[in-house]
Amino acid sequence: MGKIDNRYLSNVNWQKALPGLAINISEVHIWRINIRQNLSLLNQFKALFNVAELVRAGKYLQRKDHDRFIVSRGAQRIILGRYLSTPPEQLEFVLGDNKKPHLFGKDGNSLHYNLSHSGDWIVLAVASSQVGTDIEFIDDAFKFQDILLDNFSKEEAAYINQENSTERFFTLWTRKEAILKATGQGLGEHLQITPVLNGDHPLHSTLTGADKNWVSNSFNIQHGYIGSVAVDDAGQSFKFFDADLT
Repeated sequence: MGKIDNRYLSNVNWQKALPGLAINISEVHIWRINIRQNLSLLNQFKALFNVAELVRAGKYLQRKDHDRFIVSRGAQRIILGRYLSTPPEQLEFVLGDNKKPHLFGKDGNSLHYNLSHSGDWIVLAVASSQVGTDIEFIDDAFKFQDILLDNFSKEEAAYINQENSTERFFTLWTRKEAILKATGQGLGEHLQITPVLNGDHPLHSTLTGADKNWVSNSFNIQHGYIGSVAVDDAGQSFKFFDADLT
């Protein structure tokens, strides 16, 4: 039976990536991308898209959704292309087992990655093994009590209902989404049985990936935003980067 180790990282150093970008089996790289700061690059991003991506971008009715998709896909192509030493316009995105996204470079090399967005921010997690991420805006107006008992265990609900309850809710929610995205499980009825309190917890046998060990780290993206990344637990170190897409 596998387990998950949930942690909160209180001191995250967002750094600029150095030339010669690479990742090894002992690392997980987390990128934060600000949508508003990259709106001037929309045309440059679209020039990297294939026909299907251009068609998809054109289907968004709301301007903010249209712009977010272009920044998101442009950031993926540029950042992931650097890892694979492949021109961003030549990357091929495919879905693998459990609809998990995979990416192949020009030499057939593959990379595991996952992406999430909320408000003005996008988070991209990159690893050499299965990885999932989620980011949420800490919305004080959100009535989370309406969904608490259907999606959290009694112990988790009791933890949330203490001080700073809204922040606690969104922290635990991002953990649930991150691990379920990492395994390809999907949400649905699995949210309540996915353990997300701090520390080590056994995984329910019905969960995808329950035969493995996982680690989930939560952290602040910026004031008002919380994120989590879950990955196969092989002693990885986590590195945090600000994206430069120019």
